[in-house]
Amino acid sequence: MTTRSVPLLGPLPPMLTVYYDGGCALCRAEMQEIRQMDAHGEVAFVDCAAAGFDDAPLRAQGVSRGAMLQALHVRDVLGDWHRGVDAIALLYATVGAPWLARAWAHPLTRPITRRVYPWIVRHRHRLSALGLHLVAPRALRLFARRHAPHAAPYCPHGSCRASHPSHP
Repeated sequence: MTTRSVPLLGPLPPMLTVYYDGGCALCRAEMQEIRQMDAHGEVAFVDCAAAGFDDAPLRAQGVSRGAMLQALHVRDVLGDWHRGVDAIALLYATVGAPWLARAWAHPLTRPITRRVYPWIVRHRHRLSALGLHLVAPRALRLFARRHAPHAAPYCPHGSCRASHPSHP
């Protein structure tokens, strides 16, 4: 009798799926930078402004294309939705930029970021026209690299997939 090894798990889903406005130069530039920072491939990117994007399967969960275009939306591997400042902080933390995550979500800065973020969203196309889409990703990259831990493990508590021996 022969025994076959059957894999218990298929391909792992992404830890986060980010829904962003690909029609916005600032949003596209930031997502491109985050994609480059995502060394472990933990994030999937969905352009919710694309012509072929269909929000029908998401509307049952209370999420629409219109809402996604008014605030960054991130869905985690458990199916929970995070919006706006919370989504940004979670996204930065996931791609290895904890200082940026803290800057957005810290109790001292959160009241500011929660007020500034909607203003940025409302004026994102104008800000892109002024060249912010060229400056913001560079600032993001510099800030993330400057504050990145050099010898610290990706996941210090050992429960993330990146710290698991089978994860690349």
